Amino acid sequence: MAGRGVDFMRFRTPEARRSEALIDDQKVSEQRREMMRASGQFMGHGLTWALAVLLFMGIGAWVDSKVGSAPILMVIGAFVGGGAGFYSLYSHIVIKPREMGQDPE
Repeated sequence: MAGRGVDFMRFRTPEARRSEALIDDQKVSEQRREMMRASGQFMGHGLTWALAVLLFMGIGAWVDSKVGSAPILMVIGAFVGGGAGFYSLYSHIVIKPREMGQDPE
């Protein structure tokens, strides 16, 4: 019997055990909800970046077809879209939270 502790949980009432289980379930549910919100937010930022690249690349390809040039404008459009998407990502992740944390004074 050495090394065994007393299990005080079995001396508690069933109502007390159920209330602790509910509190634990609420904590897990809250953590899961926060994780899903954050993952959805960051997936949205990544999708915004990808769509910006595709949009500007498509515009560059369209202008290339009208002008008759090599696909140089499409490549330039892809880089411009990448820059615009990165700036959008940077502003949402770095600039806006910094502004929200400052005092409105």
